[in-house]
Amino acid sequence: MSLEETSAPGLDDLVELLRERLMPAAELLTRDSFAALLDIGTSTFDRLRETGEIGPKPMRLAGLKWHREEVLEWLQHRDQAGELHDAETWPAVRESLHRRKEKK
Repeated sequence: MSLEETSAPGLDDLVELLRERLMPAAELLTRDSFAALLDIGTSTFDRLRETGEIGPKPMRLAGLKWHREEVLEWLQHRDQAGELHDAETWPAVRESLHRRKEKK
């Protein structure tokens, strides 16, 4: 069943669609590809990153890059109000998610 055939896609469906859009999957996202994934311009992305609203931290490797899997995890795991975690809260949330996975 395609995403178009469902009446109200869930968050998991949307994350899977995003994964498919990035295929072949690059392990690292550039600033441009991360902004495109969020469907925002690069200047808006830069502003959000500078104000700490982008949760995943970049690495420096020929410019700024983000781990694709972490970005998708960030998009999928929101706070109780349904908002994305900011740069301050996301590292602890991600660590907690990974500890839970290890216990299973």
